[in-house]
This record gives sequence, structure tokens and C-alpha cells, in this order.
Amino acid sequence: MSESRSVFREAGEHFESAARFGFEDAMQRRLRYHLLRLTVVGLTRQDVEELGKLARLAFDDSDVTQHATMLRQRADASPLASAIAEIMASAALGVGGPVRLPEVMLGAVLGAYAALRDAGDAKQADAAIAGAVGGAVATAVSGVVLSNIEQVGATEYLRMDE
Repeated sequence: MSESRSVFREAGEHFESAARFGFEDAMQRRLRYHLLRLTVVGLTRQDVEELGKLARLAFDDSDVTQHATMLRQRADASPLASAIAEIMASAALGVGGPVRLPEVMLGAVLGAYAALRDAGDAKQADAAIAGAVGGAVATAVSGVVLSNIEQVGATEYLRMDE
């Protein structure tokens, strides 16, 4: 069976595992615990500190671009930390619609949880990065989608005809 076929068949299990970890860490009420969880998929302690600072800037509605650039350019930054910094820098520059940087940050961090089920797998860093991108996109765009649904109604939004 191909690898993508296997992932497809296990998507529910990946979701359940990631959500379970996410809810468990959310109970700690500190971003630090989400970031520490991601050390199993490549974040270093320094990445945790730097991403914490990036999150504080986002939540303070401050410019994140300088710190994101510094993090991306740090020679020993993990691929996941660099990816989250890149996502935040891109979001800050604008992506075709209104985005809230705290939501993008949380989406990227929690999306990376998609790789936790297979922690230790050689491709876990790639899965964490793909999850971070997906989570950031989902949180950035979902507010607009939900607003559209409020405006036109669920029945209209869910229509499949032209």
C-alpha cells in the first residue's frame, strides 16, 4: 500500500491524536506547553523561546517581521521554527484578506501537532511543517468563511449547483 494511501486511511487517527494533545496542552493555559510539545518534532529550547517572543509580538499587535526574519536567519533554527516564522512574516505582509496574527500563530503551532502521532518518524519534520501551513491557513480564512455563511445562510453556502 502506498504511503499516501496509508495516511489517508489513518487521517481520523491522526486528527484524534493531534486534537487530544492539543486539548491536553490547552488545559495548561500557556503557549509554552504547546511549543514544548513540539520539541519531539524538531523544535529546540531556543526555538521555543524565540517563537514565544514572536507570539507575544503578534498578540501585542506589534510588527512581527523583524523578529520573524531574525528567527528564520538563525543558523541553528529548526526547520519547523523557521517555517512558523516564515508563515508569520507572510501573514504580516498580507495574504489577500484580513488576518489576525494571533490566530495565524496558534493555527501554525496547533497545526504542527499533525506530526505528533508518528513522532520519531524520519518525515515528521515535513509533516509538522505541512500541518503548520494547513493550520495557519485554516485559522486565517475560517473567519471569513463563517462570516459568509452568516450572510448567505448555511443552505445557500452548501449548495453544490451553479
